[in-house]
Amino acid sequence: MSFLLFGYGELLATSRPDTLRKVVQNIESAKVAFPKAIRDEFHEACKKLFDYDRFAQKSTASWNAYKLCMTSKYTMCPYCQQSLAVTIYRDKKNKALRPTLDHFYPKHKYPYLALSLYNLVPSCHPCNSSLKSTANFYEKEHLHPYEDAEAIQYSLDLEAYIKHRELGLSTPLPKVTISKLAKAHSLYEKAQRSMQTFVTEDRLAISEAELTRFVDALIIYSPEKLNEINSSVFSKTAWLLTPDIALSFNRSNYKNEWLGAIKRDLYDLGWRI
Repeated sequence: MSFLLFGYGELLATSRPDTLRKVVQNIESAKVAFPKAIRDEFHEACKKLFDYDRFAQKSTASWNAYKLCMTSKYTMCPYCQQSLAVTIYRDKKNKALRPTLDHFYPKHKYPYLALSLYNLVPSCHPCNSSLKSTANFYEKEHLHPYEDAEAIQYSLDLEAYIKHRELGLSTPLPKVTISKLAKAHSLYEKAQRSMQTFVTEDRLAISEAELTRFVDALIIYSPEKLNEINSSVFSKTAWLLTPDIALSFNRSNYKNEWLGAIKRDLYDLGWRI
């Protein structure tokens, strides 16, 4: 235990994901040299020292999970962006709302990361408990919301969509699709695993109606039409119709928007047509 505290204590607290991976690699490699009994003793000692159960209690007077979650600037789950990262928690004395904190690298496998700041991801309960559960993202790497670029992107043939609307065709509307990522892309494997784990395609399918409404609004409220409305209706007032108001979507704050990443990509496509 002493080599952990003296060698990695500060790193465990606030290191970013890339450093935490190196810490895991070093500690797990060092453990191999010890008998199983010593490894088991080390594991149990880490669980007691990095006591997440105590940290998760709202009744704890000191720094706890509730106070940590209050500092988060995001309310949507970064894994799906279809659910608020909030659920009801009850400890021995209290009940309250806060996000579930997913241990990106599982605490049952790496108990010394149980309280590492960048290993705690505020997420929704379905993504954390039902989909990810105890999956080991260290052994099978997934996109990390604190580290990786957003490699999962979305597209729509807007010209075909507009033509379909104008002609009133009876065939189905063109749908939003997930953009194909080149296999040579550095994040390809992570993106594939993330889409599979968090059922991205299924989630996209059940959001079709909401996205159709957004695309219709996106097409109607073009920059030119916004300018026309502002000139003719609001020219004598201090108030303007903005894209945020017209679309009920804030591009600069898309991570806090329902289906934010999908709407971000559609917004960028729409403003180029």
